[in-house]
Amino acid sequence: MSNDFSRRQITKSLAVFGAASAFGSFTRPSFAQGQPIRLGLISPLSGSQEVIGRYQLAGATIAVNQINQAGGVLGRKIELVTRDDKAAPAAGVAAAKDLSGNGVNLMLGVLSSGVALAIAPTLQADKSVLVVSAAAANELTHDQFSPNVFRTADHAYSRQRALAKLVAGDYPAVSDWTAINPQTAIGTSNWDSFVDGMLQFYPELNKKDPKITDAIWAKFGATDYKNDIAQLMRSKSEGLYCGVYGGDAVTMFGQAAAYGLTKKFKVLVDPGSEFIIAQAMGKNTPPGLWSGFHWFYGAYKGQKINDDLYDAYVKMTGDKYPAGYVGEAHTSVLAYANAIQKAGSTDTDKVIAALEGLEFDSCKGMRKIRKEDHQAICDINFVQFGPDDTEQGWKITDFKVIKDEGLSEAPAPGQPLKFLYNKKG
Repeated sequence: MSNDFSRRQITKSLAVFGAASAFGSFTRPSFAQGQPIRLGLISPLSGSQEVIGRYQLAGATIAVNQINQAGGVLGRKIELVTRDDKAAPAAGVAAAKDLSGNGVNLMLGVLSSGVALAIAPTLQADKSVLVVSAAAANELTHDQFSPNVFRTADHAYSRQRALAKLVAGDYPAVSDWTAINPQTAIGTSNWDSFVDGMLQFYPELNKKDPKITDAIWAKFGATDYKNDIAQLMRSKSEGLYCGVYGGDAVTMFGQAAAYGLTKKFKVLVDPGSEFIIAQAMGKNTPPGLWSGFHWFYGAYKGQKINDDLYDAYVKMTGDKYPAGYVGEAHTSVLAYANAIQKAGSTDTDKVIAALEGLEFDSCKGMRKIRKEDHQAICDINFVQFGPDDTEQGWKITDFKVIKDEGLSEAPAPGQPLKFLYNKKG
């Protein structure tokens, strides 16, 4: 097994993917003579978060290939146009401007919430749409809401409250929590949402209030976490919320191993690094680590879109462990395909109208994009990892699917999110 696949491998892949039944509604006898429908993927294709960008590229590429093999949309092929945002806001805005300037008005992807929040205000003037595949900051559907932005993935509030519900239910004796978080928009959104969930679910399930110790805030993209780790080693908390993600989480946990940090805490949770930590650390994988997933393929075996996506990804890359970012980028392309088919057009205003309230099938089952705030309501996935004696060095020890029932807030576009329990948030 190898997860070392390149952008070139993905974009040049000529693997034949079975056309899923979900794409049957797009089928036409032959492609029209018109120009292809171009979708712009904005993703970190270089830099510290490139590993996640490659997953987004894979998922979007597979969706485009599957839809094209099923006949395209409105009799036209879909073409994927990629731009590298380096997980940096300025680069993200430049990428969106470049796409719109070249006639690509329908965009998707974006890992970093900071990038998404920077792009959002530019879209109306450029008559473009952005379907966010990962960026989870609460502000996107609240005080910095843009009518030109949609999110087909779960968001910080729903996922982190679901994570709090998980630990409150499974670890009732661990009531004292602290965290290490990045100094980013999503770092703040994630932690505030987790605390809100703990303050609700711990008393509800255990008849006892949790203790939340102030978090440590680390620089995004840091290379040295030793001082932060030393502070955590002095903490009396029993649960650790590791908000640093992606390559940063690998760096932090790699340095923490020498201090025995992972053995100090009884419960370790990660908001969304998925397979990245286990794959990088192997036998040094923190035991019992729970990680949030955008999509965990193992939870949806037997569902056609899930299985076809998984099979196509393995055939393309040789990697048997697709990160959830694959599924969410795939889902964003499906959302556009369904909306364009519904609208009968790629016109920005018509696509926006079609996306509002859209219900469509995906690798995690049915999703609905709320009309009011453009937030999708969908399942929330978590996977638990541990070290293993095999050559791989790690294994999946458990997984959970939590339905978004009472986890998401009521729509309030243009207004700050009001936490019900976390008054400091």
